Amino acid sequence: MAEELTFHLFGPLRVSGAPGRAYPLGARTPRALLALLLLRPGTLVGLTEIIAQLWPGAPPPDAAADVGNHVAALRAALGTAGPVLVARETGYLVDVEPDAVDVCRFAAGAAAGRAAVTAGQPAQAVRTLDAALAEWRGAPLAEFSGEPFAGPTIAHLENLRAQAVQDRAEARLQLGDAGWCVTELGELVREMPYRERLWELYAAALYRDGRQADALAAITRVRDLLFEELGIGDGPGLRALERAIRNDDAAVVPGAATTDRPRG
Repeated sequence: MAEELTFHLFGPLRVSGAPGRAYPLGARTPRALLALLLLRPGTLVGLTEIIAQLWPGAPPPDAAADVGNHVAALRAALGTAGPVLVARETGYLVDVEPDAVDVCRFAAGAAAGRAAVTAGQPAQAVRTLDAALAEWRGAPLAEFSGEPFAGPTIAHLENLRAQAVQDRAEARLQLGDAGWCVTELGELVREMPYRERLWELYAAALYRDGRQADALAAITRVRDLLFEELGIGDGPGLRALERAIRNDDAAVVPGAATTDRPRG
């Protein structure tokens, strides 16, 4: 009976399956090959592309045979699950569902969570985004950060994470959890100081937490930061939020009052 495997691309590449079973994936090149294929589960990756990605600029004379040998070694390492690595006339694929790969689960959860926020379902959004962000157990493709195939994917995943944590904070704010949002967003604006929407949510959370002066101070900080560091002005969303906070217009400020948070 074939083993059901789960593949992890957050942190070092690893494979989990049968309890207590080790899956030694070999040296750097076969590991990179598996990672490359796992980024597109169920999709054929052409041999020409594989060679170009694994050996940019200077492939070995027998690169095609080397790829075949690496696939054979990976099959042996995966045991009865080896058939998940499938050869086709023009390339190779990993025959698994996206749910078997942690970065794919994360991306799907981040998209579903954002859709829930947009649909006005903040509780569902928080549950979905919590589960998605829990997949982030280390830097994506950590051991392959210098490889050509990894760079664009790492940048994409990091942007998805930034959006996911922003969406989760927005959902928590909609639920009236201003205190949690002040703490979470305070850390996020330090980690990602140029994301204006994060600052808007942070200022809104401060206001909802009864800290009007601190909310206005946060808006001043991000406005100064954007001008001094990037040479740009603040956007209309931030200016509208500032007016609402100055006028104490709670109906315009994002989020629900803490006392309005749904119970249960």
